[in-house]
Amino acid sequence: MSQASQVNTPGVERLLVVGLGACDQAVVDRLAAAGRLPHIAALLAEGASGPLRPARPQLRESVWATLATGCWADRHRVLASWVPRPDGGGVAPVGQPAWQAPAFWQVLEAAGVPTLTLGWPASAPATAWPGVHVDARFQLPTGPDFATWALPPGAVAPAALAPRLRELRVHPADIEGRMLLPFVPRLQTLDQYRDSRLAQLAVALAEVSTLHAATTGLIESEAWQVASVQFDWLEQIQARFRDTGRDDPFAGVVDAAYEFADALLGRLLALAGPGTALWLLCPSGIRAAGTEAAWSGQGFHALRAAGVAPGQRLAPCRAVDIAPSLLARFGLAAPMAGRALAPLAPGGTPRRIALPGWTPPPPADAHVEALRRQGYDDAPTPAGAALGNAAVAAQLLALADALIAQGRLAEAEANILAARQRLPADNPNGLGGLALCLFQRGAMAEARTVGEDLLRVLPRSGWGNLVLAACEASDGRADAARRHMVRARELAEDQPELFIRLGGVALLLEEDISATAHFEAALRLDPSSPAARRGLQMAAALARRAEG
Repeated sequence: MSQASQVNTPGVERLLVVGLGACDQAVVDRLAAAGRLPHIAALLAEGASGPLRPARPQLRESVWATLATGCWADRHRVLASWVPRPDGGGVAPVGQPAWQAPAFWQVLEAAGVPTLTLGWPASAPATAWPGVHVDARFQLPTGPDFATWALPPGAVAPAALAPRLRELRVHPADIEGRMLLPFVPRLQTLDQYRDSRLAQLAVALAEVSTLHAATTGLIESEAWQVASVQFDWLEQIQARFRDTGRDDPFAGVVDAAYEFADALLGRLLALAGPGTALWLLCPSGIRAAGTEAAWSGQGFHALRAAGVAPGQRLAPCRAVDIAPSLLARFGLAAPMAGRALAPLAPGGTPRRIALPGWTPPPPADAHVEALRRQGYDDAPTPAGAALGNAAVAAQLLALADALIAQGRLAEAEANILAARQRLPADNPNGLGGLALCLFQRGAMAEARTVGEDLLRVLPRSGWGNLVLAACEASDGRADAARRHMVRARELAEDQPELFIRLGGVALLLEEDISATAHFEAALRLDPSSPAARRGLQMAAALARRAEG
């Protein structure tokens, strides 16, 4: 290990933060018990762990921005995967210009704590951040082979590191069959002309290997106090392979992917050296195979650090609590919505770090503006304008989702209505949230109209029947409410949130047995759902009141 990499802030151990999207607690427990995840098992045994509650919206980029900033989505404003291009010509991936709240690595750098940050979603370009930063574009392969793979401008900061890191990348064309055998032992039986999944696996493996190689290289060579890396490896693998049957050649890919993630974690720990604290962040799990929504909102986190009791069970924490807790570990604080977790805060009064307020970034299309000033101004194509319009609508709906989660229903309703003005009349997006807002403020006639619209546009989703059931229950028409509930339950099948909402209607009708059945159905689909567990507690309280 180099001299530079051992620089430490006196009295504070170094911290390695590893993010694993869609790392499911149930899968981890099963594989750890079988001895297949030695490093994660050691972390759980020697450190503390607990639930990590969901953030809204559950969009990947937004969730990780919430973790990084300690602010809800309505504050940090990373709301969608795509944003409109300033020239009106379509959309572009969301990136650093969207962030309106500082990330923890910015606060640390402002306090003189050196950081490494790699693979964080929505963080491009890397050159817009302080410290050593590698954005997620670095790992995305382009071109048919390594020789034609261009490094995106600004993907590595400082730029002087780019030539060395460029050579560490792994292109999918360089992934050989023997490298895939641990994941697919029967790969020789595959017909790759008809089955493209092996190529998909090779791409995912190349991407995670590229990001891991950059992380190990920087951990060894650069001065750092906090290193954070976010891997989307398990998300990619489970999105493609989680529904494979037992006889499918890819049946063991997901478990093998967890083992590979464990090996990556072990290598990072070995390079970081003894005395380095580790914090594993897994903000979402997976739902049962076949469910409509793949990702569960409930995740977990695990921490091994000086002063943290081994085997301690941490109280549930929110996504916004991660960044302030990380800062508290170094005696720092910044304005955030979250609170520092007690096991991480060393005590004493934290040093508050003031950062300059957010200012709009300079336009990325300055050359376009220059051409417009000279009279070259082609109108956006209808397709480009439509994409931009849809991106704005998606942002407004995501913002509404975040506001609903905070109980700010009037603001949420306004954003949903603004989004719906940009959508075709037969587009159902936002109708469910709108019905909830209307119902909560007692606008039953309007809520009923929205429910009828949902029933017309999405007759087999169950949500229209749910809204109408709630309206009927609120108006005291129990029989009519039950008819809609029966139809909604028939259609719910794999939608845990719909079962939870149906349980809420049963509570409104004061039917504890029906409520319990609906919340239990939700838990069968999503065993870690906190909303379903709270619903069961409310149903039990209702039953006790009825008996008393």
